[in-house]
Amino acid sequence: MTSLSIVPSATTHQVVRLDVFTVPEATRAPFEAAMRRNIGFIATLPGYRGHVVLEKLAGPSRFEIATLAVWDDEAAIAAAVLEVRAFYARTGFDMAASLAAWGVEGELGSYRIASPEQP
Repeated sequence: MTSLSIVPSATTHQVVRLDVFTVPEATRAPFEAAMRRNIGFIATLPGYRGHVVLEKLAGPSRFEIATLAVWDDEAAIAAAVLEVRAFYARTGFDMAASLAAWGVEGELGSYRIASPEQP
């Protein structure tokens, strides 16, 4: 597994992809298998810095699983999005249809690292 490095400073250009999901217990196994395939693929892409999967222990959010991937910059993540789409096309994986069939709800997004010194 690649170690995860986030450098929280005003000069960083790193981008974090944060995706959060609610996954029914009955479809957790196929969801996790797809997640592992995706992580294995994105780890080969230029600009990838690391990934971590988080499982919620407590709190008011409706999401139970969060995936966080760090990329060098916005260009790296934009290129990765295109590569992932091509990977899905080559492997015949339809993410939207699979998530719907599994009853998975999610929110996906990219974030810049904000400096703690700046509001």
